[in-house]
Amino acid sequence: MRNTPTLVLCLMALAVSVLTACGGSDKSGDVRVLNVSTGYNSLDMYANDGSSSTDTLELQSVAYGSTSNYVGLKSGTYTVKFKVHSLSDTLQTLSGAKFADESHTTYIAFGSSGNFSALAINEDQGTPDSGKSQVQLYNTAEAGSLDVYLTDASAALTDTSPTFSAVASGSSATASSLDKGTYRLRVTGAGDKTDLRLDLASITFGDQKVSSVILTSTQGGVLVNALYLPQQGSLTEYKNTQSRVRAAVGIANGTTVTTGLGGLTLLNNATVGVVNSGYQQVTAGTAAVTLAVDGNALTVADQTLVAGADYTFLVWSNADGTQTSLISDDNHAPTSSGKVKIRLLNGMSGLAAPITLTANFSPVAERIAVGQASTAEQIDGGSDYELDVTNGDTGANLLSKTSVSLQSGNVYTMFLSGGGSAAVVGTLHKDR
Repeated sequence: MRNTPTLVLCLMALAVSVLTACGGSDKSGDVRVLNVSTGYNSLDMYANDGSSSTDTLELQSVAYGSTSNYVGLKSGTYTVKFKVHSLSDTLQTLSGAKFADESHTTYIAFGSSGNFSALAINEDQGTPDSGKSQVQLYNTAEAGSLDVYLTDASAALTDTSPTFSAVASGSSATASSLDKGTYRLRVTGAGDKTDLRLDLASITFGDQKVSSVILTSTQGGVLVNALYLPQQGSLTEYKNTQSRVRAAVGIANGTTVTTGLGGLTLLNNATVGVVNSGYQQVTAGTAAVTLAVDGNALTVADQTLVAGADYTFLVWSNADGTQTSLISDDNHAPTSSGKVKIRLLNGMSGLAAPITLTANFSPVAERIAVGQASTAEQIDGGSDYELDVTNGDTGANLLSKTSVSLQSGNVYTMFLSGGGSAAVVGTLHKDR
């Protein structure tokens, strides 16, 4: 009996040894995924540390707008792959991802269809000084380069410098140390304080906290949403409450149109072929329509505007009289370098036939009905294009524009009006 304590100690040591050899240590690198990809509603993440020829499914069915739980990966260097849930094709492969024991990493998965990417957040930053908060900015919106302002609620942007300047799409900015407290967050196009993309009344950064602000895409591609993610914490979403709207006139020649939406006046006594020079912001939701043709008020049903979307409100006509179309605009920037996006908007009420657009004799939009717009087509930018519009039924030429410059990275609409006994009017508009 005198040897019993020694025997117990030996058995305990043996048990610890066995557990350690079998991977019983709870130390690991914790990894999770935040899915803000508008093109992929459900994502899987695979990882491989090189010890096997087979990738291991670590996270699955991460839904759009959500953050997964953490998964623990033993210390090492991995190849990480992202795939659409239950599909075999890989969206992106990240090589050389290093995970240390007791580390924490969040991957932001983002991008539209065919334009997927991921950014890693290191969630083990040191604690800021007392009274301070550290903020990291990630731009995952396909809205171009952006400036971000964190100010007092009443501060005018004209008197303020950006907290984060010219943050390119798909990139992050150097972390900023702020005084703890509540700020007004505003996002603009880089270098243009009048180009407001998001105006958030308040966002709070806590004392000695580390957090990330993540800008995400909207339906229209120009306005942005924001997410707040504290280090190793839970996600808070701040959605844009605005839509952007413009109006166009394709009604019979010689008439004037005054119209507005949601309390905004979009056009005032505008004639055929006129399009707003720019979009205006209006609160999303149900929006009342005002419309007068030659001074005579017409009744038009309320329109529903989706937050973050861009629209063209087209006024046109047919044998039944004045018609309207609320057309959703895709103003996301081209997904490839050197490309432009271009579409066709048919306001040719006098022709009352579908129309077709070609660029250097290659089809861009085919048989687009009056009152409708084509899906934007992505083509090479260039300085000497010929754009031709033809009757989709007969093939007859309606309009030709030569020596047209299409600047890479921009989005264009070719708007056609007139036809029949009226002159054909065609204008090329740069939407962004």
